[in-house]
Amino acid sequence: MSDSLNSLIGIHAYVFSYIKTLGDLTGKTVLDIPSGDGRATNIFKEQGAKVISLDIFPRSEKSYTSHYGDMSEKLDVDDNTADIIICQEGIEHVSDQYGLLKEFNRILKKGGELIITTPNISNIRSKISNLFTESEMWKRMSYTEIDSVWHVEDKSMKFYFGHLFLLPVNRLKTLLVLNGFSNFIYKRTKVSGSSIFLGLPLYPIYLILNIMACLTYIRKNKHIDLSVRKRILWDRCWLNLSFTTLFCKHTFWVCKKNNNFEEVIEAIGKMQNQMSEEMISEREIVKK
Repeated sequence: MSDSLNSLIGIHAYVFSYIKTLGDLTGKTVLDIPSGDGRATNIFKEQGAKVISLDIFPRSEKSYTSHYGDMSEKLDVDDNTADIIICQEGIEHVSDQYGLLKEFNRILKKGGELIITTPNISNIRSKISNLFTESEMWKRMSYTEIDSVWHVEDKSMKFYFGHLFLLPVNRLKTLLVLNGFSNFIYKRTKVSGSSIFLGLPLYPIYLILNIMACLTYIRKNKHIDLSVRKRILWDRCWLNLSFTTLFCKHTFWVCKKNNNFEEVIEAIGKMQNQMSEEMISEREIVKK
């Protein structure tokens, strides 16, 4: 590992350690967005990958060049182009997160890998801070137009948003599933000392409340097969209670595109049709 990588701090160090495990990527295409200063781009290139580097603030430097790409718009990348997409600390800047993940589905080849990181507002410290100040840190207020919105360029009508659209882990997972992603791997990142300290007395309460909520909610949506309800709801329950969710500072997930967007829509349509048929049957029973 180069000296530049040894000096990395925060989420970048964890991401680069993972990228290193991917080995030789010769013949693979990677989309790096937002590519920032090119840290991920350069390490992917060292491993032989072809990298498309996009950022709302493109750069042209001696060892790195990126091109313009706005995550709130359609990206200038062909369908089924990338074997890997890496989105480090990007999704929390985008208002239409569903649309962004739909774009990732379009660009990724089937079976391709999405590497995504974002600040974790589902850890215990953030949950408690949000209760009092609607912020993930109790030392600050919630994000406002003072520090979360600025022009992309002078006199531009386009805004770049800061951490205005932070999202909890269950919402992120639902958005990913709705866009054809599965086979999730939840990677550990730096641990929040405050979350550990607060979690010692609070974890039993989280455990009991989440299990109670799950058991209660399994009884709803009876038009869905019971085994499916149990699988999905228990998965989300354990995600809520997992170490990476409650105690890590960043969310760092790896998942795969196993379904095209059209296949996801078809599956949801079947579920909705099943629900409609169930509702019609119930109405007919009531009339009788």
